[in-house]
Parts: sequence; C-alpha cells; structure tokens
Amino acid sequence: MKWSKASPRNFFPGLFAACTPGQVPEWRLVASLLLRVYGVAALLSAAAPAADYLVSTQEEYSALNDVDFGPGDRIELASGTTFTGILYLGPEDSGTDAQGNLIAPIVLTSAAGERATILAGNGSGIVSYNGGGIEISRLNLVGSGVTAEGITTNTGSGIILYTDTPGDIKYRHMRVDEMEISGFGDRGIVVGGYNGNSGYDDVTITRVDTHNNLHCGIETFGFTGSVSALTNVTVRDCVASYQAGDPASLVNTGSGIVLAGVTGGLIEHCLAHHNGANNPLSEGPVGIWAYSSSGIVIQQNESHSNTTSFGDGGGFDLDVGTSHSVMQYNYSHDNSGAGFLVYGRSGSKGNSYNVVRYNVSDSDGRDPGSAAASGICICDNVDDLVVYGNTVFMSAPPGDTTVPAIRVRELGNDPDDVTITNNIFVTSGGTRLVYQDSDADVTFAGNNYWSGSGSFVIRDNGSTYSSLSSWRSSKGQEKLGGKSTGSNLDPHFDTPDIVARDVSSSLGRMAAFRLRADSPLIGKGLNLKTSFGIDIGPRDFFGGPTLQGSGSEVGAHEWALAAPKIVSTSPAPDGIGIVIRYQSEIGVAFSVRRSGVLEGNPETEWPLVAPTVSGDGSVMEYVDVPMEPGPAYYYVLVRE
Repeated sequence: MKWSKASPRNFFPGLFAACTPGQVPEWRLVASLLLRVYGVAALLSAAAPAADYLVSTQEEYSALNDVDFGPGDRIELASGTTFTGILYLGPEDSGTDAQGNLIAPIVLTSAAGERATILAGNGSGIVSYNGGGIEISRLNLVGSGVTAEGITTNTGSGIILYTDTPGDIKYRHMRVDEMEISGFGDRGIVVGGYNGNSGYDDVTITRVDTHNNLHCGIETFGFTGSVSALTNVTVRDCVASYQAGDPASLVNTGSGIVLAGVTGGLIEHCLAHHNGANNPLSEGPVGIWAYSSSGIVIQQNESHSNTTSFGDGGGFDLDVGTSHSVMQYNYSHDNSGAGFLVYGRSGSKGNSYNVVRYNVSDSDGRDPGSAAASGICICDNVDDLVVYGNTVFMSAPPGDTTVPAIRVRELGNDPDDVTITNNIFVTSGGTRLVYQDSDADVTFAGNNYWSGSGSFVIRDNGSTYSSLSSWRSSKGQEKLGGKSTGSNLDPHFDTPDIVARDVSSSLGRMAAFRLRADSPLIGKGLNLKTSFGIDIGPRDFFGGPTLQGSGSEVGAHEWALAAPKIVSTSPAPDGIGIVIRYQSEIGVAFSVRRSGVLEGNPETEWPLVAPTVSGDGSVMEYVDVPMEPGPAYYYVLVRE
C-alpha cells in the first residue's frame, strides 16, 4: 500500500529581533559586550518539508513494511501515537545509489508535537539492511524490558543499521537524532558492516538517551580484522545508562558507548553512568571506549558509577587494536575500575600511538577486585603512548590501600615507549600513588605526587618507596637529561579539602581541581615540545588555553583565567530578548546587566538580570527572559 503525497504544511512565521553592537566605555575589563536589542524585526517564514507518508493508525504503520521507499521520501508517525512491531527497511529502501553515494535521505520521524512511540515487544524496533541515506529522529523505541539482574525476553535492538554487501561498499549519510531507546535485550543502537571493509561512511548519532538495555547502549562493529568498516562516525550529546550486562554472556556486556571497526570517530559531550553490573567476564565493560579502530577522539564526556561483577567496570578506554587516537578533556569518577584504561594484546591486537591528556579522574578504582582499578591504567602490549596534563585524585576504597592513582601492568607483554609527564597524582587514606609491575620502557618525568597526611607509597616491581627521592635514586624515574624532575607538593587545589568537598554536582566536583593562584605547580611543568616533541594542544581540561604564562602548569588546569568568549549573539526565538552563545572554563559564570536606555554606568547602575550558567568548557546559550517590546541594551562583564 502506498498513499498519495501529502500537502506541504506551512509553519507560522516567527518574529526575530535585530541585534547591533554598541560602544563599550573605557573601563578595566577582561571581556565585555554591549548590545542593543529591538522587540520588532523582520518577518521571516519557513515551510516544513512535505510528508510523503502520514501514519496515524496501526494498520498504516504495519503497511510501511510493504512499501519500497525511495530517495527523498519522508515518513511521519502521528504525534503522541503508539505503534507496535518492527519497521524494516531493506536494500530497496535506500537514499543512496548502489555504490552508497547519497541521492537524498529517507526520513523517518514524528509529526510536529510529542514524539511517537514504537513498542517493539520481544524484537527490534527499526532495522536498515544494506541501504544508506537514512535519517531517524524524534521517536521513542521501547522493548519488553530488562531487569536489574539482566533478565529479559527481548532479543533485539532498538535500531540496527547493518550491511554485508560485498565489494567494500560504504553506504553514506546515516543519521539518528533525538531518540529515547530502552528495554532491549541486545543494544540500544548498533551500527555494523560485516563483509571485508563494507560498512558505512558519515554516521552521526546525536541527542539519544539509551537506557536499561542489556548488552550496550550505542555500539559499532566491523568485520574481523577491519578497522575501517565504518568511517567518519560521530556520537554527540548522548546518554547511555543502566545497561545491565548479561550474566550468561560469553563476551563482555554492559558498556555505555563503544566504537569498533571505525577509522575517524568522535565521541563528545556524552554521559555514561551505572552500566555493566552483571558482566561476568574478566574484561569489560567500560562507560565509553573504543577498540579495533584508528583516529578516534573521545573528548568532553563524563563517565561515572560504571561497574562490573568481575571485569573492568571503568570510565574510559582505548583498547585492543586501537591506534592514533586520543582521550582528552574527559571527567571520570566513582567507577569500579580504571578512570582511563589503555590496553593492548599481542600481535594485531596491540595498542599504539595514542594520547591521554587533560583529563580528570576523581575517586575511580572503587572495586579493588578489578584488575584495572586505578585512576589511569596502562596495561600489556601498549606502544608509543603519551600521558600528560591529567589530574588524578584517588581516595582509598574502604578497607584497602592497594588501589593506585596510576598503574602500569604487564600481562605477558611489557608496555613500551610510554611517557607519563606533567600529571598530578593525589591520594588520600594511604593508598598507592604509583603501582608498576612491569620492566616496561616507561618514563615518569615532571609529575607531582601528593599523599596529603597519608603515607607516600610507590610500588615498583616488588619494591616499595616511601619518598620520591628514594624511587628516583633506585629506579631512575623522575630524571631527565641527568637532572631531577617531579615534585612532592600540595597542589593547592581550589577546594583545599578534596575529600570533604561538596559532591552534589559534577560541575562543582570538577571545579574543585582548579589550581589556586598560590599553587606551587604554576609554571613548573616541563616544556613537552623540547623535552619529548609533544604538541600539547590548544586547551586544558577546563576549557582555557594552554601556555597562558611563561610555562605549562602541572596537571589538568592552566591557571591563568581565560575570560569567557562570546561566540555569537542573536534575537531570542520570539523576537523579544536576546540569545548569547558563550564559551567559558568549567565553573566560571558571569553577570549580565540590561537597561532600556543607554544612560548611566552599565557596570554599576544597570539592573542585573539572571547570571549565566557556569561554563563546562563547551559552547553554551544564555537566553534572557521575555520583556516588553522596545529597545534594550545588554552589558556583559568579566573581571580578572
């Protein structure tokens, strides 16, 4: 059955205000902005795309599986309506040509208003097989449910994008956006190619909340041995939580977000938490990680409270077969295993040319039974790794003082050519600062080791060292070019008592690790370019630029406070008020003043409106509350 084309539906035009910059008086400002906003502006209009299939009944929904969709077709499920059963898109339902080149995407979405819901029962929700050019958005997909113990009757996934087309074909332009996916016995979303290097190119998954599934929240995979079945994959602004893990599985289960078989991947602005409780194996799961991939960037994510019944249960991981990849600007806390794991096996499963920089690990390693329990863990066949600019705080788990801030392990292979530099390692409760059981070619240089009022403990190949100097003398660590490096100093964090700080919000927890102006670590970092040929990158963990002073700091924070950057301004959506897009360091907010007349001193006399939300290092939006039509002037001020 195929219905006739629906008529285009016009959206009501909106009012947009015009913003013009004004002059800023000569006051001592680090950053300022003065804007005039008018409540009357040009009339704009927009038309919604025409829907080719308007689906309102279960009969119409079921009939979609008998339709051959073509490039440019748009399917809209009625707003707020619930449908049951799988929606299957086969090789004949593609927005690409036979070689995978995009012609025009096939769009599946909800009509304007509330999202539609697909109840998948014991099967999958939406499947695309051997086709490309697919856009799926604004839907709720619900399986039969998964218990906290990992029991379910569902055997499917929420969304399956899969190809086994021969000839190394890449289907292009796959999009999943603004979805909620839960209750599936396999994955929330799975994208895979399984025939040589055939797969997908240009895959974007955004604003997806995937929770309470069994095996994984979001996962990609390629054919055995392929690291490029998928290319140019982005996962952004997603949440993966409470993937229970399968207690009967023969492979690790219960991860949040996993990229495998990918060349050129990005995971950013995502949150993974409370995953993996029932995993029975000695490996995995991890909140956010990659394996058998190259060119992966994992940045500006948070991963916490991930666990396992036996394996890793960590926050982040670059695992076997991963190369030329980076974990940066991430926050890991309260995970059972390692905050940041780098792991390789022998042969093609090695791990090489990766970077771990400007991250914060906060009280990870909560389970001493996890083999990787630590803030940072480097394990087995890992080559050419650099670890720098990170801050690790490790409080001793209850009843245990063996979990270290950083761990270097040998499991049949020694890590080789590993550089660990300019990091801060802080412990409390007498737990270890460093644990190394390997004769690996590992260089520790320029790090700060602080145990507060607890014991200073470094364990290296069976020997215990109670001071930095004794470790340096015995093992030759923290020496560079014949000179001593490294320090044993209180870093003077912004919150002096890290153990007793307020942990009610992630932003507050992260901000505690900023350095104070009196920190002895300011400007004391090694010059990594001259010492190791390392390009340290443009920014620190908190979003400020690197190298703001005469030299680098040690740890994840470059102290000099960078003023918030005003990225853009525009009228509010209703044409009254203003939208300010800004970027500021984590924990930094600023004030906004507004006046209807350009008179008086805006710094002191103009009325304050609501302040901005504290920055998180990314671009954020400040929207002023609606006001009466008429001119308005805005003044933004950040002081040193």
